[in-house]
Amino acid sequence: MPEKPILNKGLDALLGDVEQPNANIVKNIPTNKIAPNRYQPRTSFNDEKLSELADSIKQHGILSPIIVREASLDQYEIIAGERRFRAAKNLKLKEVPCLIENTENQQSLEIALIENLQRENLNPVEEARGYDRLKREFNLTQEEISSVTGKARSTIANAVRLLSLNPEVLSLLESGKIERGHAKILISLPEKDALKAAKKIAEEGLTVKDLTSKVKKTKPQTKKDTDVEDLFESLSESVGHKISIQEKSKKTGQITIQYFSADEREIIIKKLSKLSSK
Repeated sequence: MPEKPILNKGLDALLGDVEQPNANIVKNIPTNKIAPNRYQPRTSFNDEKLSELADSIKQHGILSPIIVREASLDQYEIIAGERRFRAAKNLKLKEVPCLIENTENQQSLEIALIENLQRENLNPVEEARGYDRLKREFNLTQEEISSVTGKARSTIANAVRLLSLNPEVLSLLESGKIERGHAKILISLPEKDALKAAKKIAEEGLTVKDLTSKVKKTKPQTKKDTDVEDLFESLSESVGHKISIQEKSKKTGQITIQYFSADEREIIIKKLSKLSSK
């Protein structure tokens, strides 16, 4: 197969949104020289859909090249197209068409995350972990993640909040046994109650509406409670970090701002310093 020139138009070209050809070339690379993307946000691959993709590749070939980068001498790491790569390996193909790009670790994660987000392939937990990795490992603010992914900052903040749920609840969300709407309600419950409710949803197939009704019956909210929750959600989105309140009594309590690194702590301190100086 002759090597075809392809024009590089940044993320759009990498994600298949640009049709003009340009400077990089597509070449066939042996599958045994390609490794999965260590920054791939997607952790679960549907076997049935992979089988369907393999059937399509068997009939039509790989129509869109796999995006890779050089990991070491004559070894490559996938940036985007891991499903196509897995399907090709299932077919025992010895080589696949690849577009070689030079990217840093952060850009590799960005591209893998964006590719999946644009195609809506990520489940809520994978999406949240993808945003969280951009924040923790590369010190991106929610504004920067919003700019990179094209998602609203409130969407990113709400997604990352899901990671505060119990691991068992996250597992149910990741497997599709509970929905994102359920999870958003469960965040407001104490951990034990949230886990109990999540198991009940999975077992009985409760809808989001059912869960909302049950929560309101067991924990009726006053207008003041609702206003406080809305205020803290708004503050979390504005500051870019989760802010929570723990009431110890009617008059005492604790307000907490979460951070996951020394750098994040410094950013929070700077933001608070600016507020106090106004």
